[in-house]
Amino acid sequence: MKKKILALALTALLAIEAAGCGSAAGSESGSATDSIAEKFNDGVPNDEAADEDASGEVRYQDDYYEYVNQNLLSKIELSATDAHWDWFSELSAVVSSEMEDIIRELSEDGNTYEKGTSEQKIKDLYECVSNMENRDATGLGPLEEHMDSIRGAQSIDEYVDALAKLSGEFGFSSIVGGYYISQDKSDSSEYAVYMMYADTLIGKEYLESEDTAQYVDMYLEYINDMLMEFGMSADEAAASTDSIETLLRDICASSLTTEQLYDPALTYNVYTAEELQELYTNIDVDKMLTTLGIDGQEQYIVIDVEQAKKINSLLVEENLQALKDYSSFVMLNDVAEYASSGYVELQDKMQNSLYGITESWEDEKVWMDLTQDLLPWEFGAIYVEKHFSQEDKEAVEQMIDLILDEYKEIIGRQEWMSDETKEKAIRKLDTMQVKIGYPDEWPAAKDMMQVTPVSEGGSLMSNWLVSMQVAMKAQLEKLGTEVDRSEWSVTPQTINAMYDPSNNEIIFPAAILQAPFYDSANSYGANLGGIGYVIAHEVSHAFDSSGALYDEYGNYNVWWTDGELEEYDRLSQSIVDYYSNYEVMGIHVNGELTLMENIADLGAITCVTSIIGDDAQALDEAFGQMAYNWASVDTTSFMTYLLNTDTHSPNKIRVNAVLSSCDAFYEVYDIAETDGMYVAPEDRVGIWK
Repeated sequence: MKKKILALALTALLAIEAAGCGSAAGSESGSATDSIAEKFNDGVPNDEAADEDASGEVRYQDDYYEYVNQNLLSKIELSATDAHWDWFSELSAVVSSEMEDIIRELSEDGNTYEKGTSEQKIKDLYECVSNMENRDATGLGPLEEHMDSIRGAQSIDEYVDALAKLSGEFGFSSIVGGYYISQDKSDSSEYAVYMMYADTLIGKEYLESEDTAQYVDMYLEYINDMLMEFGMSADEAAASTDSIETLLRDICASSLTTEQLYDPALTYNVYTAEELQELYTNIDVDKMLTTLGIDGQEQYIVIDVEQAKKINSLLVEENLQALKDYSSFVMLNDVAEYASSGYVELQDKMQNSLYGITESWEDEKVWMDLTQDLLPWEFGAIYVEKHFSQEDKEAVEQMIDLILDEYKEIIGRQEWMSDETKEKAIRKLDTMQVKIGYPDEWPAAKDMMQVTPVSEGGSLMSNWLVSMQVAMKAQLEKLGTEVDRSEWSVTPQTINAMYDPSNNEIIFPAAILQAPFYDSANSYGANLGGIGYVIAHEVSHAFDSSGALYDEYGNYNVWWTDGELEEYDRLSQSIVDYYSNYEVMGIHVNGELTLMENIADLGAITCVTSIIGDDAQALDEAFGQMAYNWASVDTTSFMTYLLNTDTHSPNKIRVNAVLSSCDAFYEVYDIAETDGMYVAPEDRVGIWK
């Protein structure tokens, strides 16, 4: 994305210490609104802003998000290559730009580097990525024989065998035969094999929503074009596209929704090999497991049982051609960005149309991004060396301790929880692992990944497939070993934070420890509303509608009483109903889809405001910083995509809905019943109050 506002926005951010939006009750230094008006709203005084609704100006009492961000948002203009802007993407672009300088320097320096060094891998991989003549000549490369096996299958048995060989060697999955290895949800100290669900292409939500029919039509056209690029005639491609659509709709009708996929009660289904054979009666399960290299396991986890039953019913000879077409397209779609120019252009065109982008990236930008994607840990090590601050890490660690202690207080005051359950919840906080910055030891995949240059017969396709094989080998080597909880699954240059229920851990990569999320020059209140809010959000995930089902060891283990679960469900439903009343572009937020993240947002604001207490100035600063951090701009198409697939509510609603349900917000600002931000006390929601 072309970023046009970073310097301007960060300049404003550096002066955010007094950022807020309302009349800070009891403040001896005057109205905090004056300061935020100066920082964000070109100096419009509070008394004017509060009265300018008649002239069309935004009032903080009606729309806090817009009031805080109106000056910033007015200066953001999405370029033709952009579908979305927020601070996460802004900072990601900055990190990527820094890595691009390294790629450019290595590609132009004329030096030869020792085999296996980060410099050698980056230099030679970029040559493979950017050499389109080589990519066009390579085509599908080593995958051609697998495609021939799928296309040439004369029976369901041959078809499944072809899929299993492809998955076993490279990890591809389309209809059946895909798997991954991860921590066992019932015993997080061990690894288990999870049988993957089918690739549902554009997805169940798009396929079944009345609002997205035009996007489905667009995707079907893309399928048709990809099949013609593969070599089918127009008539063959049209017929194959029709059969793929029929299969897709049939599969999706029996598939779990996105929100259901987060529910271990639905997705953790233990099968023996014998029971898998009873589930998949139309194939030879033992043969498939042997080909995949995962035979002999005591158990296999089936993620979507109803979908598996549907797939089994489809694995019959009369569907053979449709199944082959389906898997052929899935492979072409999976490899498109690494393949020849025809596939690259078709996929790029489809994604641009899906997200409302009118202009493609320049080739060099695409090539550099792809190089970074394929060597994540090499670039991570470089990022840490250049940018990681030990002082910032220590400051954030102190804030994490503060937030964990406050959450214990919050849990302790919940009257609907028994003392025994409170003790278990607090134990979960006490044992929560915290990862900040980068791993003490880099993942084995970093050294396992080797790059062969074009001069030695390498290509982008062959090197990408090596990375796939490295990932598969790293997974298989974990089977039968004890889980290493110190491993990182997130690179240090990632602008994000996360909670992992299987490890009961929160992760804060090095790159998020920067403005606007954290700034050592910011005030106490602003940093609590910034990185503090992010930390509290991730801690809250330990007790969201999914995370609450895991114990302190990361095991799926319901540790609540029946009565507490009933009350939790009642509170959750009130959150679902509350968010479902909000809408964007005339489309209502899916309160079920966004429940987990909404619980975490609401819990975060409770935690931050509880820490601050009755310090009105600090609350004002925290609210302003929190709203500023969630500023975003989207194309209509991309917002449609988010509303259908994202487990987070739209950013504007993440601010306004949360603050409207926060009692401290009303204590600081003069919000009246007639104002847009007002929600009656009895209608304010949240699990953790």
